[in-house]
Amino acid sequence: MKIAQVLKNRLFDALWHFFISLKLTFVLLVILGIGAFLGMSYDQTLNFEEFLAKAQDKELFSLFTFFELNDAFHSWWWSLAILLLSANLIACSIERLPRLYFEAVRPRPYLTDRRLLGLSLKKQRYVAHLSEAEELVRKFMPKTISIARTIEGIRYFYKERMLLGRFGVYIVHIALLIVMYSSIYTTQYGVDAHVLVEEGKKTRFINAKGSGGVPYTHDLGFYIGCDDFRLRTFVDNSPMEFESDLFISTEKNEKVLKKTVRVNEPLSYAGFTFYQSSFRPIISERAVTLLINIDGQKTSHNVHLNSEIVLPTKDILIPDKLYDDFAGLGQALRIVKKSPDHKATFFHIFRQHPDFDRTVRADNFDVTLLESDQRYATGLSIGYVPGISIIFSGFLLLLCGLFMCFFMTPTRYFARITKEQEGYLVVVAAQGFRHPHQVRDQFEKKTRAFNALTLESNYE
Repeated sequence: MKIAQVLKNRLFDALWHFFISLKLTFVLLVILGIGAFLGMSYDQTLNFEEFLAKAQDKELFSLFTFFELNDAFHSWWWSLAILLLSANLIACSIERLPRLYFEAVRPRPYLTDRRLLGLSLKKQRYVAHLSEAEELVRKFMPKTISIARTIEGIRYFYKERMLLGRFGVYIVHIALLIVMYSSIYTTQYGVDAHVLVEEGKKTRFINAKGSGGVPYTHDLGFYIGCDDFRLRTFVDNSPMEFESDLFISTEKNEKVLKKTVRVNEPLSYAGFTFYQSSFRPIISERAVTLLINIDGQKTSHNVHLNSEIVLPTKDILIPDKLYDDFAGLGQALRIVKKSPDHKATFFHIFRQHPDFDRTVRADNFDVTLLESDQRYATGLSIGYVPGISIIFSGFLLLLCGLFMCFFMTPTRYFARITKEQEGYLVVVAAQGFRHPHQVRDQFEKKTRAFNALTLESNYE
């Protein structure tokens, strides 16, 4: 039993020293750095099938698959490194925090000779009267003195400034733990998805990417729909901007939210954010809007392709074919004209050149192409990031901890007055826990009253 207990204690000590080792911290940071580099080297937006299709070296593919390099930040080894680093931070904090805590809440406030030997910032001065000694202590100590006691005829003074600064590193540790655990939770339970929604339709199922880049179908729990999609193009018919009129509805077809979504102007609902990312034309029956001018009488016609428009002159116009770009002149429409004697001819009109038909074709009427109606499916990128507020809180706490570490200088000030035969001996000292040069400058500044007097002697 004793041997088993000894082995158990040795194993525990070995594990404990492993987790509090700075070498472990360095190795884990190197692994995370390499992982971040690999994550930037391979396209993380590809799902598993797309990554497999693009794999060049089939021999290394099994290695890439094992380490899930197509989704490095959701991989098992990345999460394991984060967990080990968090365990390392917790172990280091447990190892050092209790001693610091008890030293902070139960300080040794008395400037004894033994303590004085361990301090480098110290000075002494003999004065004739007690009032002079008290004045020197008052100029040296901060405005308020935490402890002032008399023991065996010796008066002790003590003050500690910026005590919380000593705990800054632990605030940083707590903040990092919050950020790391929240990030793991977010990557495991967040949603990164895409969906195409046709105009006039809605859906509640989206195509999401899971761990390892494996696609799956996610149920939103509500419907996302598109009332209308609008595409604006340049003269060469290339997309200029596009937007969608989206809505959120329930099972009862109640529209609880409507918004026009553009690039960088998303819609948010129930923690999900819908971004306008793409569009796709829907193969369907297209319609055009024509303005026909007959001797100054203008009429507008919204018709589908291959539909007939009968004019008062008994001529029949048939919108035959729509071109996205015709001879570099932009969107164009070919129109078949059937005369009353059943002779058929055709001509072209251009959306970007409304006066083309009136100028070029000599007839008793002219036609202008106002617009064409092409149905589209709007492409939405969808993100769901649970715990994002906790992550932001962790970063704010991290900033507070860093401020405490770099801009706060915890310092202890000691003083004592001893009755001697020559008068009163005043001894002052300071102990800084960070930024030694700054502490020394402050000490020299506070002991100017000592330097202004004669008969000063310093402890060496």
